[in-house]
Amino acid sequence: MKLFNFTFLFMWVLIISQSTQMAYSQLYESPVYDSTIDKSELRIGVRYSSDYYYMGRADSAAAPYLSPSIGYYHKSGLSIRSSLSYLTASGEGRIDLYTLSGGYDYYGEKVAAGFSVSEYFFNDLSYAVQAEMSTYFNAYTGYDFSAFMLYVDASLGFSEGTDVFLGAEINRTFYAVKNKLRITPAVYINAGTQKYYSEYYNMRSTQTGTGKGKGGKQSVPIQDVQILESEKFQVLDYEADLQISYKIRNVRFFISTTWTFPVNPATIVTDTGANEEDLKNGFYWSSGVRLTLK
Repeated sequence: MKLFNFTFLFMWVLIISQSTQMAYSQLYESPVYDSTIDKSELRIGVRYSSDYYYMGRADSAAAPYLSPSIGYYHKSGLSIRSSLSYLTASGEGRIDLYTLSGGYDYYGEKVAAGFSVSEYFFNDLSYAVQAEMSTYFNAYTGYDFSAFMLYVDASLGFSEGTDVFLGAEINRTFYAVKNKLRITPAVYINAGTQKYYSEYYNMRSTQTGTGKGKGGKQSVPIQDVQILESEKFQVLDYEADLQISYKIRNVRFFISTTWTFPVNPATIVTDTGANEEDLKNGFYWSSGVRLTLK
């Protein structure tokens, strides 16, 4: 059933892409960001996200974030960005994550490419599934097939171990209202290893009796938790995404919705035995505004 849902969404994007003009939408930059700039610019924004998902996985406790950000984008393609994420969940109310990243993006007539390095500083009490990961390196390339844009990317995630990820995206951007309105449907497939996820279960999860999770006081786990497949490279999830943005002068408003279809559940081994992870399809949304100063 999950494969059918993904196939249907994939075919839907391809079908609608036959009738309108296509435009770039960078793999890890939503269409609220202009893909090409002729002048250096400063971007200041704020975004609200209803939950924190990574590779189709999320903690059983929702992690809604309010995230102000600032970034400098040089016309050469170089950029540096920073943000903080304030956890707004009931009973939490704390800065849960600082992010600092830099990178380079190139946009040609048909080809796009780039790379970025991000450093994550999670709060010790964070229960986000990515919270044990500290450094993330990503490189991507994309090609305009006229009917749709295809991106592929490779990433390394560094925690106590090193994870390898590969991903692919197909998207299409539609324009309206004199190009002020952008609508971008996209589908994704993500694969990788899960050493970071094993560490999350051992140190952060709100379900496995660990020390750093929701409301936790300890800094070490009170039981040993392992994921048997943590070093196995495999498909982790499929995703479908719809992003809408509207620009008024130098201000852009945006909203996005994402459906996740995780696959290949992990086998979780604890002191009391082994159990297969109960994966469920997920949904989250985000909305925000961005100001551009040139």
